[in-house]
Amino acid sequence: MGAIRWLVGVVAAALLVGSIATEDAVAAISEVWAVNDGEKVKREDLTNPNKTGNSAWDGQAISVFGARNEIVAFQVILEADAEGASYVDVMLEGLTHSSGEKLSYKPAPADVTDWRGREIERFTQHYLHITSGTRPGWFYNREAPLPDPTGWVPDALVPENAVRGRGGMPFDIEASVNQGVWFDIYIPKNVPAGDYTGVVKVTEGERTVRELPVTLRVYDFTLPDERNFNAMIFFSSGQLTARHGSDSGELTAAYHRLAHRHRVEFTHAYSPDAGPDMLARIDGSAFTPEHGYVGPGEGHGYRILPASFYGINQSWQGDSAWATADAFITWLDKVKPDAITFLYITDEPPRDRYPWIREVGEHLRANPGPGQRLPMFVTTGPREELAAGIDIWCTVTNRYNKERAAEQAALDKKWWVYNGHRPAVGTQVTDAPAVDPRVTPIACWRYGVELWFNWYANHWRHNHQSSRARQHQNVWVDPVTFGGNGGVNGDGVMIYPGQDLLYPDQDRGIRGPVGSIRMKNIRRGIQDYEYLVLAARNGLEAQAEAIAARMVPAAFCESSGDVSWSLSGSDWDAHRLELAELLEERLARSAE
Repeated sequence: MGAIRWLVGVVAAALLVGSIATEDAVAAISEVWAVNDGEKVKREDLTNPNKTGNSAWDGQAISVFGARNEIVAFQVILEADAEGASYVDVMLEGLTHSSGEKLSYKPAPADVTDWRGREIERFTQHYLHITSGTRPGWFYNREAPLPDPTGWVPDALVPENAVRGRGGMPFDIEASVNQGVWFDIYIPKNVPAGDYTGVVKVTEGERTVRELPVTLRVYDFTLPDERNFNAMIFFSSGQLTARHGSDSGELTAAYHRLAHRHRVEFTHAYSPDAGPDMLARIDGSAFTPEHGYVGPGEGHGYRILPASFYGINQSWQGDSAWATADAFITWLDKVKPDAITFLYITDEPPRDRYPWIREVGEHLRANPGPGQRLPMFVTTGPREELAAGIDIWCTVTNRYNKERAAEQAALDKKWWVYNGHRPAVGTQVTDAPAVDPRVTPIACWRYGVELWFNWYANHWRHNHQSSRARQHQNVWVDPVTFGGNGGVNGDGVMIYPGQDLLYPDQDRGIRGPVGSIRMKNIRRGIQDYEYLVLAARNGLEAQAEAIAARMVPAAFCESSGDVSWSLSGSDWDAHRLELAELLEERLARSAE
């Protein structure tokens, strides 16, 4: 009933304030509406069903909700008339509580990962023209196709201070198409619960075209800074040089701040000779206001610290292996004794490599020193031939089997998953529905999977499996990022370079990372995971399990046919709202 009362209140406020338009609103912006963060509205989609209403929009006003220490989001969709629109801006200057507490907007600085005093961020959506959808195989079964994959699909979210004409605000809109503007709102840990109100103002030049009332409902509980879900995405700082002109520590730090803000880790290999920047990410000092970081996980460091990634060098083999492992574990015990670590022996090995993998694993396992505690990792499912030398199996999501995983756990072995494959879980390709990246965290919660691995964050150069091997990709224009399997859209490109010296006409003028709608939905799924954890810890285990089962009814090897989850962002919001109501009520009772 609490949720209903809140929604009724929001609608009443909207009707009272109204959706204000000035006498000049007959200008080039013909439609303005809003939608939640679980939808992708294509550039040419002028009849999207969410236009008339969705969980964030009642036709007149915007309403969103969240907990403290959570980032919530919504989109404003602008449609230009047959003449197009020029010098358009969309602004939310702040949200104010009845107590006077305010969530503030401040113009983006040169370093867009400096979030001090910036609870509200805004981005323009960049569209990629997809003429051929990702083919089935690696990412989905034919029985679980990507619905309507082609067209101008939004993905990159360009900070407001980018170069004008390349996503910077104000911006122009071509005739008879949509332009989306994305808003992120961080809810600090120390603010009062209740409603925060403000107005989104849409202008064209000096004219005010539309004003949309906004209500943010803050629930009276706080998401933890400690991450309960482990998401690692491989990241290569070496890819930064070609685009930005350097991979300096300052630039690399900005990319890691973006990852931390999305509750994931951009992961690579670590070693005892780690420099100050890397150590700062481990101990958490890199993620503090002193370094521009404000938000989830403030002061908390990375904890997924592999000894190698995608393979090993000679130091991990033969006579030097024990000393190398001893040095690594001794160092790790000092800097992060509770780290999640492993030796990534090799990637997706063919069977003829099994004897070598087993030899490496068994040799390191025989080490009498501290290095004997270093787990061995390989991206394959359980294999009897490898069992003596492997501690962690990792498979594509559609190969994870709950019963076999339980058998491995009884042998003190773990089973993790990587990437995404419909209908086992969602997929992270650009032409997938917006909610697809949310699915894996919830599936992992339901099935007890400890870690999700995504193979690349900034795969801006085609790898050896591509027909364009080793070529630098024009990621701002070409949606195909992986050449195998007939062409895959967006695979491995979860973020974009804010500068692009290789393709200067695509340079956004941002010395740092540009996020994506897919990254935002990974964040949303991980935050939903934290809702479930909080509920279970506060005596709501049965309710949390029931809601999670409605969110993702079947996953991994239990899935068949088409996907089991809803593709509607509104449905996902309804599940989160139910959890929020339950948590607020339970915690209020506990405080009495």
